[in-house]
Amino acid sequence: MREFFSVQEVAKLLNVSHSAVLYHIRSGNLKAVQVGKIYIISKEDFGDFLKNQQKKKEKKTKKKPDEPLLF
Repeated sequence: MREFFSVQEVAKLLNVSHSAVLYHIRSGNLKAVQVGKIYIISKEDFGDFLKNQQKKKEKKTKKKPDEPLLF
C-alpha cells in the first residue's frame, strides 16, 4: 500500500514553509498529484526528492581542482 503525505506534512518534516514545498512542486523538483485543491506526495516521490537534494548539496560543496585552498 502506497503512503502519501500532504504538503503540510512534508513542510513539517523538512522544517520549511508550506509555500516552499509548493515552490518545489511547481518547479518540478518534487513530484506530486493534485487531488481537487490539494497536492499529495507519495512516500517514494518524497524519498527521491530527498536524494536529489542531497546530490545537489554534495555537488555544491565539492572543491573544484583548480580552486585555491582557503584558510
